[in-house]
Amino acid sequence: MFSRLLLTGLLGLSSVFASPVASNSTALESRADSSLVGYFFVHFYDREPSIFAHLSNGNDPLSYFALNGDRAILKPTVGTKGARDPYLISRPDQSKHWIIATDLDIAAIGNNWGTAVTKGSRSLLVWESTDLVNWSASRLASVMPATAGMVWAPEAVWDSSKNAFMVHWASRTYAASDTAHTGAASLDQIWYSHTTDFATFTTPAKYIAGSIPVIDLTFLFVSGSTYIRFVKDENRLRIYQERSTTGLFGTWSKIGGDIASTVTEGPLTFWDNAVANRAYVFADEYGGDTTSRGYVPFVSNNVSGGSWSRASLTNFPKLTKHGVVKPVTQAQYNLIKAKWP
Repeated sequence: MFSRLLLTGLLGLSSVFASPVASNSTALESRADSSLVGYFFVHFYDREPSIFAHLSNGNDPLSYFALNGDRAILKPTVGTKGARDPYLISRPDQSKHWIIATDLDIAAIGNNWGTAVTKGSRSLLVWESTDLVNWSASRLASVMPATAGMVWAPEAVWDSSKNAFMVHWASRTYAASDTAHTGAASLDQIWYSHTTDFATFTTPAKYIAGSIPVIDLTFLFVSGSTYIRFVKDENRLRIYQERSTTGLFGTWSKIGGDIASTVTEGPLTFWDNAVANRAYVFADEYGGDTTSRGYVPFVSNNVSGGSWSRASLTNFPKLTKHGVVKPVTQAQYNLIKAKWP
């Protein structure tokens, strides 16, 4: 099942990463950046498991217009031919970009989430680009062995300690002898691997594997070795937040409370281009009396303190689901707008 995947242990990092990408992390700053003029919002809809996108109205992080007539900008042609939970990640020097996504068309299996978590795809969907507008055909990258029931919500973060991307996702696993996945499974856990090209990966390992089931991990880089991470607790159906001042593999402590008091999932997070130390979280309110709402925005001027409040929905797009917001330069903004007017 690992046809495109050369699995190596962490001891083999030197051979996998023989051609490292840029070692700086200047693309990830917690301060305002005058070179960034807008936001590229990549996501999916419940109505179609494909890649959709919006572009901000100028440098407003809460006001967007749909690209490509609100039709998909990318459709998978491999795997289940359904894409959910897209994530856009770029090299620190912006020379290459990837979109990765969950390989799942839930409608094709009768909206059976039990099947999706026991016999789902163990691969990532991957597209790549050098300019954010011309993308390769979709391909599959297998990241988990046959013991896994699924690979959900893949994302990536630049790990300067490895000069590579740390890719992470949610999986539940079964005993090797339970090939039909009919017995007891692990809780939903976060797994990770390292890569420089989203084709060759290190051997997957557990990243968050505690006493509660968790999915939908995302990171906000602050500075130095400080990160904030947001994770969905599958028992309480809420997004909680943690902080580390000792790196991605350091000690994490909970901060603040839940992002929202409502049922939420699929968080994305990013810094404001113009206002120093202001950040946003979009959270998908998918349950209760907000079933059709999709993403709602939250804003903070104190991310390390874990303090968030609801932001304006006035010009915010409706029904958008689990994705990513990438701050862009004027050149990138112009290219995107011209490609999908």
